[in-house]
Amino acid sequence: MKVRNFNFLLFILTAIGGVIGAFTGEALLSELKGEVPNSILVGLYFGQLGLWIGLMAFIGEKLNPRLNGLRWASSYASFSLKLLVPVMVILPFIAGSLLQFIYELDALDTKSPEDIILIVDISESMLETDPDNKTIAAVKEFLMKVDGNQRSALLVFNDQTKMLQTFTFLKNNSEKQQAGDEFEKSIRFQGGTDIGLALSDAMEYLNQVNDDRLTMAVLLSDGFSKMDVSQSVKPFQDKQIVINTVGLSQKQNQGAALLSDISERTGGAYYSVDDANKLSSAFQDIQKDTQDRLLIGERQGSAQYMLLYKFLRILFVSLIGGVLGLALGLMFDNRFLAQSLAIGGLAAGVIAGLILEWGFGSLFLKGFYIRLWSDIILAVIVSLFSAVVPYRMYNAEGGTNRSDVSLYNRRVFADSDKKHTSKTFY
Repeated sequence: MKVRNFNFLLFILTAIGGVIGAFTGEALLSELKGEVPNSILVGLYFGQLGLWIGLMAFIGEKLNPRLNGLRWASSYASFSLKLLVPVMVILPFIAGSLLQFIYELDALDTKSPEDIILIVDISESMLETDPDNKTIAAVKEFLMKVDGNQRSALLVFNDQTKMLQTFTFLKNNSEKQQAGDEFEKSIRFQGGTDIGLALSDAMEYLNQVNDDRLTMAVLLSDGFSKMDVSQSVKPFQDKQIVINTVGLSQKQNQGAALLSDISERTGGAYYSVDDANKLSSAFQDIQKDTQDRLLIGERQGSAQYMLLYKFLRILFVSLIGGVLGLALGLMFDNRFLAQSLAIGGLAAGVIAGLILEWGFGSLFLKGFYIRLWSDIILAVIVSLFSAVVPYRMYNAEGGTNRSDVSLYNRRVFADSDKKHTSKTFY
């Protein structure tokens, strides 16, 4: 007989599991981003999320056995606990890693920027935030690392702007060194800070070039200036030019918020630097992340605007949700419940994918909160579908409900769990 069951305690606890998984996942992203391949990072994220959802679901069903019944709670719960890591961690890890690997493939031949324009603040306040002129060293190092097939331009600004270098191919280290030396000789830190003017004049120059090359802007500043952000960044949005921003001072919170807003609106990233000594590292991160894209994070570069990657994110998160639901049913050792929860996982994944896609394209939520809501959605909607899609309960005579995973693991755990070699249950 097929039934629909709802376990309110399991529902609440899986939501808590989603919250814990979001916090744990954020710690993983903070510690491991850039240290391990993105495919491994995303796999670890969903693996630990599956662990927390599975553990909380197990506790909820053990305390209030609504989905699997009293016999499971009294006789088979210990076996389900043994399946927690094999199915709730390993399966989501494999799914997350594989789909992230595919997501990073250049299906549309996305490219690194062909042109890079550096927009550097040389206002008087930079003498306070960077007394040792680390800005100069960082810009020179950035130019040294520009690919020979990329053109670079350099615009400096305070309350005025000056184009120090128009787009130029720097083919070898000698040319790059010369460009850096010219930059060092030409600048004097003085005047105020007008970021709006800098962006306007940079776009005016880009419009003059008008050769449809893939362009990225890098804006470095330590201060705040009054400006209409929407109006200033709209030309960059229209041309799909990403602005990555580097904020050199944490004392001016308004300045940090402004630079972060500029980068978010154009699909770029904001790099906060509280010490001028870290400028070179920030510039290195920009060069490394120009085409970065995570299933659970922002897309950088030209992929930010591509419809294919919007669709793939929603599809892949949906598939991961389906794997989470399937794994949860397998942990409970009921293949029919697994089918029900897998359908719920697919539905949850679609919603979670839409939240991620909308969230990272909006200005209302920051990265952690976007992931938090998507994780909660994955957890709670999966747990709801046992009340939506009917599944077969225990059949004492046929014993056909038990999953193939359990039949295999029953042999693996036979020595330590003799009682599971008797009649099957779900």
